[in-house]
Amino acid sequence: MTTTTEKDLLSPDISDNALAEARSLLGMPIRLEQYNYEASRDVIRHYAWGIGDDNPIYADPEYAKRTKWGTIIAPPTFFFALWDAVVAPGLPDVQWYYSGIDAEFYHPIKRNDTITASAEYVAAEPLSGKTVSNMIVQTGDVRYHDQDGRLMTKVLSHCFRVARSSAKGGLSYAPREKHVFSDAELEKIVDAQINEYVRGAEVLYWDDVEVGSALPGTVRGPINQLDMTTYYCGAVGTSGYKSTKLRWKYKHWANNSPEKLPNNYDKSYYGAKVLPSIGHQDAKVATVDLGMPGPYDNGPQRCGMLTTVATNWMGDSGFVRKVSARLKMPVIFGDCNFFKGKVTAKRKENGMALVDLELWGENQFGQVTIKGSAVVELPCR
Repeated sequence: MTTTTEKDLLSPDISDNALAEARSLLGMPIRLEQYNYEASRDVIRHYAWGIGDDNPIYADPEYAKRTKWGTIIAPPTFFFALWDAVVAPGLPDVQWYYSGIDAEFYHPIKRNDTITASAEYVAAEPLSGKTVSNMIVQTGDVRYHDQDGRLMTKVLSHCFRVARSSAKGGLSYAPREKHVFSDAELEKIVDAQINEYVRGAEVLYWDDVEVGSALPGTVRGPINQLDMTTYYCGAVGTSGYKSTKLRWKYKHWANNSPEKLPNNYDKSYYGAKVLPSIGHQDAKVATVDLGMPGPYDNGPQRCGMLTTVATNWMGDSGFVRKVSARLKMPVIFGDCNFFKGKVTAKRKENGMALVDLELWGENQFGQVTIKGSAVVELPCR
C-alpha cells in the first residue's frame, strides 16, 4: 500500500487539468492588501536604496526642488513598494516565481501622493523551458491611481507557476556553489558601483541622442542575504510577511480557520510553517524543496535595478513611459549583475519625443539573466 507523505502533499505537479483550473479563475478581482499607501519622503528613499539607487531626486528635497518636477519623485518601479503586483491565484502549493512586467507610466509619483492599487487576473498560458518542461504563466492587470483618481501606472505583471523539485517534472537546477571573485575582480566591481554614472541635472535632449549608442550601464552585487533582507524589510516589505502576533493572525485569516494553517506554508526545515519564498534566504529550501541552484534574488528587485540603467542615462528631465522585462535565469547569492543598454530607435509621437532602449542584465559568466526594453520621453531643443 502506497503511503502519501506530507512532502508529497506539499509538492503537487502541474497536472493535465492545471491550466483549465488556472483559467477558470480568469476575470476575478484580486483582494489585495497594500504594504504602503503614501509615497512619503522616507518610503520613496527606502525603495530607491533597496534597488541600490541613491539618485538625489529620490531622496533630497532641496535637490529635487530645483528639477522640473519641483519635488521628490519616485523611481518608475516604485509601484512594487506600494503593492508587489503578484497575481497568481489557484494551484495551491505550486511554487510561483516572478516572470516579468509590461509597465506603462502616465505621471510621476511624487512625494506625499496617496496611491491606491487594484488588480484583475487576466491570463494564464502554458510554457516550457530548458529546466522544466511544464509551466504556467499567470498575468494580472494591476493599476495604481492617485488621490485625485488619476491613473499613474498600469502594469501587466507575470508570474511563473512551477512544480517544486520533489514533484513530477519539477524545477531541477543543479546546485551551484557561491561564486567567489578575486580581489582584483571585486575591486573593479566595487569601483563601478561607487563611481556609477548618473546624468542628474545635465539635460539630455532628444535631438542629441544617437541610435545605436550604448548606455553607461550599472553594476549591482555580488548579491547576498543582506541585499534580500534590506529589500524586503526596508524597501518593499510585503503584505504576506508578518511578524509575531500579526503572523499568526494572518495565517488563520488566510485559511479562515484557527485550527488549520494554509498549505502554502512549508515546514520542511523550520519548527513553524513559513512562506516558501524563504528560498530567497535559505539554501536548503532553495535547492532541496524548490529546485533552485541556491538562495536567489528577488525578481521585482532585479526589474528595478534594470530600469536604473534608463533613469541614470536620461537624467532628471527625462520620463520613463514604458518598461518591459523578462527574467531569464536565477541570480543566486554570490552572483553579480551587470546591467546594460543601448538606443534602438527615436521618434516623435503624440507630441512626445521618444527614445526606444534595449536593456539587459548579465551575470559574471556572461549569461543573460534578464532582458527588457524601455521607452523614454526627453525634451527637445
